[in-house]
Amino acid sequence: MYNENFCIRRIKELMKKNDDTLYRLSKRSGVSLSTLASMFEKNTDPRVETIEKICAAFDITISQFFDRSSPDLSKNQHKLLASFNSLDKKHQRQVIAYSGFLEREEEGSRYNKK
Repeated sequence: MYNENFCIRRIKELMKKNDDTLYRLSKRSGVSLSTLASMFEKNTDPRVETIEKICAAFDITISQFFDRSSPDLSKNQHKLLASFNSLDKKHQRQVIAYSGFLEREEEGSRYNKK
C-alpha cells in the first residue's frame, strides 16, 4: 500500500495553495527539478537543506512547515496581524471593511481582464 510521507504531502499542499508547479518551485527554491521530481516519484524525505530552501520559497519557517496547528503566514502577514491586533475594535472593523473593499476591487479588475 502506498503511503505518501509527511514532507511530500506538505510540499504538495503548499504548492497547491500557491498554485505552483514543480518547475516553478524549482526555480523559486533553487532545488533542481530532477531532485524534486525524484523525491515525489520515490516518496523520499527531502534533506534538511532542501526543506530550508522550499520553506524560503514559500516564505514560511521550518517550524511552520512541520507545525500543522499554525497557519502558513508570510512575514508581511504576521506584521499585518500584529498591527491589526494592536488596534481598538472600531479601527479593526474599519480595516476589515477596507479589506473587503479591496477584495471586491481586485475581483472586478480580474473580471475586466477576461
